[in-house]
Order: sequence, then structure tokens, then C-alpha cells
Amino acid sequence: HVAWSPSGHTLASCAADRAIRLWAEDGDRAWACVAILTDGHQRTVRRVSWAPCGSLLASCSFDGTAMIWRCEDGVFDCLASLEGHDNEVKAVAWSPSGSFVATCGRDKSVWVWEAEDEAYEVAAVLHSHGADVKDIVWHPTDDVLASASYDDSLKIITQDGDDWRCAATLLGHASTVWGLAFSADGAHIVSCSDDRSVVLWA
Repeated sequence: HVAWSPSGHTLASCAADRAIRLWAEDGDRAWACVAILTDGHQRTVRRVSWAPCGSLLASCSFDGTAMIWRCEDGVFDCLASLEGHDNEVKAVAWSPSGSFVATCGRDKSVWVWEAEDEAYEVAAVLHSHGADVKDIVWHPTDDVLASASYDDSLKIITQDGDDWRCAATLLGHASTVWGLAFSADGAHIVSCSDDRSVVLWA
């Protein structure tokens, strides 16, 4: 997986070698690896996601953890390890406000973590899906989360006071939903599935 930093000046990549690589453009319009983070995960790193501030990077792994990395003066250090999933963590994503990090996994759960200063506390654990949760994405402007699963469904997760709940279930695929994305204005969701279809939700 690869992810651009909010500024567009840095690219983060991750792979089965358990490493996270940071790439930046040099003076000749060529991109070079400027950092390799190898002291975090113990298995394949599945996904990376930048915080809106651009100085924090989240990663998740088949080792069952997600990690928060902080960059100061070009040096990345592990700020926190988010532990709670029973096994493989499939995706991690920052909310647009930067106040929350969401993770999902093979254990059929979606976790929402609240970021306060340099601490990350569990805000909610949702078991709305009946199978492996493959992907999660945040609404581009609101603290609303969408998830996709092996149970052929999408879930819309919203905050209700201090709690988080599944506000809607979207059914339309006949097989695993592999990925999903909000439109730039947040009015639509598009999803793709193992049933070879792409569905646009309004």
C-alpha cells in the first residue's frame, strides 16, 4: 500500500517485508527513499495512513497491531502501539479532524481510537459485521466512518454523543466487498466487490 502525505511532498509505502518506507523528491525530480521504519511490526504491514497534520503516520499489520509514528525534523519515532484486535488488522485510517483513528480486522471488528495529546484511547469497538472487515474510510469532512466486509455489506458508523453506532447497512453486492471510497463532497460512496461489480451509493 502507498499513501501521499497531505502536503504531497512525502510518500509512505508498506509491504510484506514488515518495513515502512518514506520517499521524497530530490532536486532532480527523482524520488529517493529517505527513511525505513523496521522496528515496529512483526508481520506484513498492510496499510499506512497520514494524519491531516502531516506529522503523524498510522500503520497496521497482520501482527494484530496498529502503530502511530511521529515525524520530527525528518526523523520518525513510534509514538504509540494500538493493541486490541484478536488477529490481522486489515486497514487503518485517520478521521478528517485528526481526532480519531479507525482500524478494522479479520476478527470482524471495527475499532475507533481517540487521539488526545500523545495518548490513544479506545472510543468504541463495533461488531456490526458478520465476517472479516476488509476496508474502512472516513467521510471527507465529518466524523462518519464506512466499512466493507466479507459479509457482502457496507456499514455506516456515526458518533452518537460519546458512543459510536452502526447507523446504516448497505446491501447490494453478492460477494465480498473489497474496497470503498467517499466522493470529495461526501455525498456518495463507491464500492467494489468480488462479484465483479462497482456500486455507487447516494
